[in-house]
Order: sequence, then structure tokens, then C-alpha cells
Amino acid sequence: MKRLLTSGLILFAAVCQAESATELEIEKCVLSMPGSTITAVAECGWLTVLENPKDLGGKTIRLHFALARALNPKSDSTPIFFFAGGPGQAASELWVQLEGPLYKLQKNHDIILMDQRGTGAASTLKCELDDQSIDLRVDYGKIAAQTRECLTKVEGDPRFYTTTIAMADYEQLRLALGYEKINLMGVSYGTRAAMEYLRRYPDQVRSIVLDSIVPPELLLGSEHSINLDQTMENILTDCLNDNSCAKYFPAVKTQLQQLITKARAKPQILVVDDPLTGDPIELEANIELLALALRMLSYNSQTQAMLPFLIADTVNTGSHKRLVSQALIAASGMEGMLNHWMELSVICAEDYPLMQPRPQDATTILGEVMYKVLLAQCEIWPRGVVPDDFHKPFKSDVSALLLSGEFDPVTPPRYADQVAKQFSRHSNLVVKGQGHSVAFSKCTSDIVTEFITKADPKNLDTSCLEQQDRSPFFINIMGPTP
Repeated sequence: MKRLLTSGLILFAAVCQAESATELEIEKCVLSMPGSTITAVAECGWLTVLENPKDLGGKTIRLHFALARALNPKSDSTPIFFFAGGPGQAASELWVQLEGPLYKLQKNHDIILMDQRGTGAASTLKCELDDQSIDLRVDYGKIAAQTRECLTKVEGDPRFYTTTIAMADYEQLRLALGYEKINLMGVSYGTRAAMEYLRRYPDQVRSIVLDSIVPPELLLGSEHSINLDQTMENILTDCLNDNSCAKYFPAVKTQLQQLITKARAKPQILVVDDPLTGDPIELEANIELLALALRMLSYNSQTQAMLPFLIADTVNTGSHKRLVSQALIAASGMEGMLNHWMELSVICAEDYPLMQPRPQDATTILGEVMYKVLLAQCEIWPRGVVPDDFHKPFKSDVSALLLSGEFDPVTPPRYADQVAKQFSRHSNLVVKGQGHSVAFSKCTSDIVTEFITKADPKNLDTSCLEQQDRSPFFINIMGPTP
């Protein structure tokens, strides 16, 4: 059954706002996620917006959104708008993962997941490269060539896929759906998006949940090197404070340094299997490959638990094969979930122009890889216009819940401490032993449910966090101690 919704909307423009009417056609749909056979039922629709908000008679693009209606049909609770990470994730595809953790919230709240412009199946920034294999190698010439190739293939104009323009799309959807106020929930890059929406439309926001937080001041990619080093130090220290892990891997910190030294001085050649195709891949186990493998495995508690064993195994066997294979498996789990070209449209416009080389990163595991990769791409990719206040912190009285993972290699807890200064009413929680994205365990989802229900960060029941801990460390290929 289709529902037609008509309401007033506002088309965002830098110098003016033009009122018009829009009609949303919404129908039942079955949602899935790349790489998964699991599905979830919701209602889906399309929002038509201008690609260039200033060109009122210009090209339009269609944005897909999913609407999970409140299970209680009599509920009049404020809806929740969810902002996905990346940049580049399609929010509607995540409903498969979020339906369970957000079930309690859905009882009384509509949940809306719109694919941010540039993401999802209908993205005008889609590009199918000739070489689709998973690759942890860093070849700056190949990266630049692929960027030029995709610039000729994408249908959209990358200049108009920035965060601020996208937040005007969300405001247009709010108006079209007829909601007065909304709750915001963002994860990772989605926290930047949610805070940008709050900055531009403060009167429309009832509460905000920020998980794995990107401060407004942060330039995406600029601190990945120092964050990875700190996370590796924290994980290995935690191992040495654990009786079982310390017993089996007492020299793990020294062994990591041995790997780093060897990867810089005399990288080996190894052959591993592509986890998606099974085809053999020949790699040079240089410092860039080691760094990217460690970074991929440090994202979540489950793969962090493997790191001491994998580091010791690599030293003891003299082969990176098992370490790199596990990293490829982790990378394959993300395959198809991100639109890299939307990501470039965000970072090349919003972050890259302000970046400077960081010579101090040269001594880190990751080194200056991230900056050099962005240099190879952003000197080619077109850049949009960003508001002057985009990277400035702002004050808000909106009720805020801030969540961080203790061992997050991308958005560590210190970022939440930084953002907490913006909110006069907030609760800032760190989840022990966890990595990136922490809002959807049973414990934290219960806290989120209580917070959004009350829209009050005071007196939340956070006692379950005392029981939260990291995954137990692997002692061998079979897993942890029984």
C-alpha cells in the first residue's frame, strides 16, 4: 500500500529560500545490506531535491529513505533521524543491523534513515572500477589514475555533495513528513552530519545522540596515525595486564616493534587469497601494508582480541600471511558499504584544503599514508564550497548523549571530551574495552532508549556499563582460553 504525503518544504540556497510543495510516495519495502542475506521490512520513499541548491531550475536528484514507523500506532513521540558513518554509508541499508538494537525505541518513535546524497543504490556518484579486488597495497599512481577514471564516470557534480548541503535535504524531508521536532542519532562521520544539522536548524532538534564522535574542529584523516599508535599501545598494555594474554605473549610490544623495523627495512613478498574471490594476491609486506592491516583489525573489540596472537605469530613464523589474511577478511566485510566518491566529495571540500603535512607522523606505524592518499585524490577531485563556520565549535542547550569506545582507533574518547564543552546539558560515557561504534550493544542501546525517552542526560541508569568489557584475547588460532 502506498501513502502520499504532501506538505510545505524549503529548498536550501545560500542566498535565498524558495517555498514550494513536495509529494512523497511511500510504500512497503524489504531492505538488505551489501554482503548480507538478512533482510528487514520497513516503508521506503524518495525525496527529490536540487543537485545544486542555488540553481532552482536545474538538475534534480532522488534520495532514498526508509521509514520504520512506531510500533505503537497511538504514539505521538518525536521521531528519530539516523545519520550514517563513513562518509559514504547508505543509512537505509543499515536498518538490517539496527532493527534489533533500536526495537525498544521503535515502540514509540518513528525512525527515519535517509541515504545521504551520494550514497545508496541511486547515487549519482557511483563508479564501477575495472579492478574491483580488495587491496591493502598503497600505490599512489594507481590511486590517482582511478580517481581520474571515476571523475569521468560519475553522473553527479561532486561539488554539491558536502555535509551542509546534505543537511538541507534532511530538513526538507522533515518538513515533507510533517514532523515538528526530531531527535538526532549519528555514528562516526554521522556525528559530524548530526551536529551540522543542529547548527543550521537548532529549533527543530529535541535531543541528540553522538556515537564515536567527530568534533567540528577535526579534519577527517588528519589524526589517524597518532590515534592508531595510541590504540595499539592501549590494546597491548591491556594484554600485558591480563594474566592469560601476558602468559602467552609477554614480549608482544617488542615483537610489534620488530615487525615495524623489518617492514621498513626488508619487506617480504607474500601470497594471500582474496576472501571474496579466492584468487591469489601477491603483496609486498611493507610498512604501509602492516599499518593498514593493524588499523583494519583495531576497529572493533572482536578483531582487537586477535592482535597480540597475530603479532606474535607473524614474528614466530616469519610470515605476515595470517595477519594480512585476517585484515582482508575484515576489509571484505565492509566491501560495498561505502561510496568512496561521496567520501571524497566530503573530505576534499571540508578537510583537505586545511590539512598540512605532519612530519611528526613519520615515526608512527601509519606514517603519512593518509595525507599522501588524500593528496593523490583531492588534487583531482572537484571541491565544493564550505561555510566559514563549518569547523567552528558552537554552543547548544539541546540535551546530548555522547558515547565513545575506550580503544577506538578513529574517534577516541578525547574527541567526546572536546565536544562535551559545546553542550550545556550532556552525559559523556566511555564504554570499556570497545572500539569504534558502541551504541548498539544491549547495554548501550538501553541507555540510548532511556535518554531519548526522557530527553534528559541526568540520572541515566548506566550501571550495565560496569559489566561491559573487551572481548577475551586469543591465545592461539582456536581463540581465547576456555
